[in-house]
Amino acid sequence: MNKEDSLQFVQERLRHNHSILGRELRMREPPRVTRRFAVEIEKGEHYIFERVDASVALRCANGSMWITHDGDPKDIILCAGEEYRAQREDAMHVFALQPCVLEIQFEDEVMQH
Repeated sequence: MNKEDSLQFVQERLRHNHSILGRELRMREPPRVTRRFAVEIEKGEHYIFERVDASVALRCANGSMWITHDGDPKDIILCAGEEYRAQREDAMHVFALQPCVLEIQFEDEVMQH
């Protein structure tokens, strides 16, 4: 899976997990799994994760990145080896300050086929 496919998959799963309609129709909480992705991002690249919650954690494996949420005056700078867990549900912006490896971890529903 390439970088764009991986990030698109993460976006779709986060959107699904936060779907109001899906939550209202469930009789009980579905089984969950922890998903982890690592993507190399180039200096200057920017990604927006529109739907996040406290299950979303980012880790900077190398390089450095800047993270902020819509409406939050606080900025987070991660350097190699540092981690951040989402503290707000507002859209989260990630900017590569240097070429880096972004590791994304989140709780997801087990997909039923």
